Amino acid sequence: MPGDRPRTSVGTPAVIVIVGGGPRGTGVLERILAHESVNTDPAPIDIHVVDPYPAGAGRIWRGSQAPLLWMNSTTADVTMFTDDTTAVTGPVVPGPTLAEWVAENAAELAELPEIAAEVPTVTPSSFASRSLQSRYLNWVFETAVDSAPAHVDVQVHRRSVVDIVNVGKMQKVHLDDGVVIDATAVLLAQGHPDALAAPRETALSSFASDHGLTYVGPGYTADLDADVIPEREPVLIAGLGLAFIDWMVLLAESRGGIFERGEDGVLTYAPSGREPLLYAGSRRGVPYHSKISYSIADARPPLPRFFTADLVPGDGPLDFRNDIWPLASKELAGAHYHELFASHPDRTVGTWEEFDAEFASLAWGSPRLQELVENAVPKPEDRIDLERLNRPLGGERYDGLADVQLRITEYISADVARRSDPYFSADAAVFSALLSTYMTVGELLRRGRIPAESVAKDVEGWLHSFFSFIASGPPPERLEQLTALNEAGIVQFLGPDSVFSTEIDPATGVGIFVARSASHTDIVAANTLVEARLPVASISASGDALLRTLHGRGEAVELRATADSSAKLAVDGTSRILHQDNTSHPRRFAAGPWVAGHNWSAAFPRPRTNAGFFRHNDALAAEILGAARLCPS
Repeated sequence: MPGDRPRTSVGTPAVIVIVGGGPRGTGVLERILAHESVNTDPAPIDIHVVDPYPAGAGRIWRGSQAPLLWMNSTTADVTMFTDDTTAVTGPVVPGPTLAEWVAENAAELAELPEIAAEVPTVTPSSFASRSLQSRYLNWVFETAVDSAPAHVDVQVHRRSVVDIVNVGKMQKVHLDDGVVIDATAVLLAQGHPDALAAPRETALSSFASDHGLTYVGPGYTADLDADVIPEREPVLIAGLGLAFIDWMVLLAESRGGIFERGEDGVLTYAPSGREPLLYAGSRRGVPYHSKISYSIADARPPLPRFFTADLVPGDGPLDFRNDIWPLASKELAGAHYHELFASHPDRTVGTWEEFDAEFASLAWGSPRLQELVENAVPKPEDRIDLERLNRPLGGERYDGLADVQLRITEYISADVARRSDPYFSADAAVFSALLSTYMTVGELLRRGRIPAESVAKDVEGWLHSFFSFIASGPPPERLEQLTALNEAGIVQFLGPDSVFSTEIDPATGVGIFVARSASHTDIVAANTLVEARLPVASISASGDALLRTLHGRGEAVELRATADSSAKLAVDGTSRILHQDNTSHPRRFAAGPWVAGHNWSAAFPRPRTNAGFFRHNDALAAEILGAARLCPS
């Protein structure tokens, strides 16, 4: 750390406090230091990074997690460094991807007991443990701090911020050890805070307590106690997303079961006898799509084309369904067909130029566009169907649970096979188009063109769910493990439109958890219910006392579409925190997954994609520096 080294400039320093030292806080810090490295008229700056967990990794990516918990991106697809594709005003500061960093530091990393066995197996296409990723993030933070120019001093506090009080134009930042920092600018970057139990969760917990049942509410899997889940008993699991995958691992392999791959390449599972019997369901009824395991870069179409902020008509508020989603849908479809014509011309009729000339001129959903696609793409399975992509089992009905198992395992196996086969490279093009779509939505948010209620309902709700299901799924091996667990009788699928509730036997007064699916009539009862999902964001009911306090004083506003939807922190187009009176704090900023419109920031940036993570961090760094220096001390 720079510490007390001599400064090259004199005067009262600007003071920046970054609340949260995880990936987002680290990313903004790196951009602040990059901007200052080329400042030709430097003035002193003190930067305080406050986080009770190790800086760089923070809480969610801390190194103390079980090694069996993996990332859901390959090591080659994870970077914390800008490159020559990144459109930033500050200097580009290249650095290694996770894969490159592990290769460069393999000998040293192999000496760490927690990851020693993993390090020799890491390749650019492998999925690292979160424990290994934490080491990379810690190194990124240290590297950024070591790059600080002499007029910038960075200090780390392993504490929590409990309050921020405005005193004149300064902000007094109160830490939980009694230390108070006088700041000229503050960034809130806490990442994924906990949330206080919602009314439904409180009711389920009380029901479990009254009837001797076990209820595990939503949370970050590494923070939850898997030992409370009983062995050899039915357990209901609500959710089939990434949190479910973590639970699957902790309740199977971590209890002594063994996955083995036979000579035929098929993965099987040998139970230990300590596993529960998991009945898992969700609205879609299937897990997130497998990660694509072939090169996505080889199928990257020219983007954006049909959906940019400048192509959206008018300059007033936009309706998501009528103004935004049709253009976004055309972007996704255009990418799909571009790749189909480019890499699989034997499955198309005519030339791409002929198709594109008419496709570009037609409105999404028009009968002529449908006719054009049918004529140019003879096989229905080669055409993109966004609704079917989003709800693959929509409208299906089954005879019962046994029928459900056959259908869903067949679906998962087909999905894993498809995501590993370049024959379906149009899927990779759609993935890239989804990333581009999120970038455009972010620009529309910065321009203030998406109304607050639509941000909460459509962007934070529907679009994020669609994106996560299509593009943020687990490694293919995890889905192979899931089908192996199903074959071994450890996991059973409930089917789409699963609903979890409580019932009391009127004769005995005994309570039980039950699960039903709209796709069949079978009912499953169990003494244990697990909510396999993250907490729903809520600023007013955040587990972070600072956020609750700011909200209570009207210095923070939450955006909520419905009573059950997330309620994220509202900011303006420059990421300044909004107040209850709709003004913004001139020197208080927020960024990260619990900030409205920042859902894309929950994922690590991919190299050489002009990632929004870097562009937003760079713009935010410039805003923070300007605000910090304009504030008189």
